[in-house]
Amino acid sequence: MADEPFTTPGRKLPTPVPRPGERLFEFLRASDQAPMVCELRFHVKSYGWEAQFFERGELLYAHGGFPLRRLAVQWAELERTALERPDNPPPTPFV
Repeated sequence: MADEPFTTPGRKLPTPVPRPGERLFEFLRASDQAPMVCELRFHVKSYGWEAQFFERGELLYAHGGFPLRRLAVQWAELERTALERPDNPPPTPFV
């Protein structure tokens, strides 16, 4: 049996369009007044929900694998509480 191409040669695949997340809340980080946004995303049933935190429009960090939306919301609210404390320094970016 000859190897057949996985797709038709010359076929152009459509460019995936990123889907916007569900904006959960916005706030100013207490330590430096940076604008923060938290979004929820549902990927697939096997992965579940993900909460993403953006600083000035750039992804800062995320945590996923929540089987239920309410668990992702609960985690995001705890993170927001920590970021709103004035004695909490901003996270160190990865290098």
